Amino acid sequence: MRLVLDSDVLVHALRIPRKKDLMEIHEKASAIFESCILKTNDLFLPSEIPIKVGAVLSKIIPQELAREGIEKLLLTAEEIYPFASDMVLNSIYSISSNIYFHEALENAIMFTKIEKNDDDREVHGWKDSKTEVMIGGMDVLVLTYAQLKNCTLITNDWSLWYVARRTGITSYWLSGLTDEMVSEIADGGMLEYPA
Repeated sequence: MRLVLDSDVLVHALRIPRKKDLMEIHEKASAIFESCILKTNDLFLPSEIPIKVGAVLSKIIPQELAREGIEKLLLTAEEIYPFASDMVLNSIYSISSNIYFHEALENAIMFTKIEKNDDDREVHGWKDSKTEVMIGGMDVLVLTYAQLKNCTLITNDWSLWYVARRTGITSYWLSGLTDEMVSEIADGGMLEYPA
């Protein structure tokens, strides 16, 4: 399966939490990231994600460990778009990055604030107190990349997950996944129902 893992998933995967309440989410994220390392699933990333992961990791763990985590991430990814260390890829990506930019701009206008659909009340994580869901600019880039590459998006950001789901992107909310669902994804299988 072709996966886009959001920065929050990768940060959880690349560091062992000190707090016990975060251990379950770490284990879920680690299992999914490990499936990409083993090439059971293919990891695709917009270039913003490694930058954000590096910035977050360097604040919470020693810089040398953060650097090792980022190197592992870069070696695991099938593609980091639209910028790469390979100059040939950069030339190729420059042609299609204009499409990416225009799609992201359109998505920013259409999806950064959407009304929640009352038909989704039974969706795991639903909060009655909010009638709208909002996402930020980084989230728009991640959503657009998953859309253009026809990848499955896994995030621990409920708002990004909900917007992606509403726009037709196959996406999973990490906190809403059971251990069985994580195992199925880690084994390269698609879940039969949205999570």
